[in-house]
Amino acid sequence: MSSLSRTGQIMRGIASAYITRDEIISYQTTLEQSSLDSQYNDEYVNGRIKSLEEGCNSKLKIQVVGEHIPFYKAVCNCKKHESYLLFTTYQNESSPVACGSCGRSVPIYKLKGLIDTDRTNIEAWVGDYVACDSLNMGCTVGERWSTKQMSDVNSQLSVVGRSICRRIAEVTGIPAYYFLYNYRSISFAKELLRKCPSCHGDWLLEKRWLKWHHFKCDRCFLASTFTSRS
Repeated sequence: MSSLSRTGQIMRGIASAYITRDEIISYQTTLEQSSLDSQYNDEYVNGRIKSLEEGCNSKLKIQVVGEHIPFYKAVCNCKKHESYLLFTTYQNESSPVACGSCGRSVPIYKLKGLIDTDRTNIEAWVGDYVACDSLNMGCTVGERWSTKQMSDVNSQLSVVGRSICRRIAEVTGIPAYYFLYNYRSISFAKELLRKCPSCHGDWLLEKRWLKWHHFKCDRCFLASTFTSRS
């Protein structure tokens, strides 16, 4: 289950397996009905399945039993991606990568060229971001620190996230943007004057990107929104 989570074939929050009669059963959540097809397996998934089947003297069976509803974002069906966006939240039960054309989820296993180390880095970043966003939403312990991690372009979280974006762009040939959280007391007039925090160039858009993002820098591959706290 851990290996499948790393490839994005099952989503975070791995459910514990249980034994009934002569079966070991584990209910998981996938983005697509085809997510567990062998074509998406990497060498580690294949190795774990082989060990499991040999150890149990039985074949692994996969069955779709229903549809998971809460916080689910539909999977992208675009034949070509103009760009990607790396973004998640404490509630996200989808891929942290979105299509820059339609805004829908792009499963990690469909990002060709990534190796196990890349997927491990993405999984670790998602865990760190979710932890920061959970502290932020808790509004008590660590709120100010966690907000800075998600909003500061030079924070540890952002540095790791931007390196992941560069890696995705490197292996896919498609630019990957990093989302910067924006929640602070600032007037709308000052928001309009905001510059890209990396190159300090103009990044305010005339038309929102993916219906939500008001800022986008095509030099630094950063995106952000107006603050909801003004």
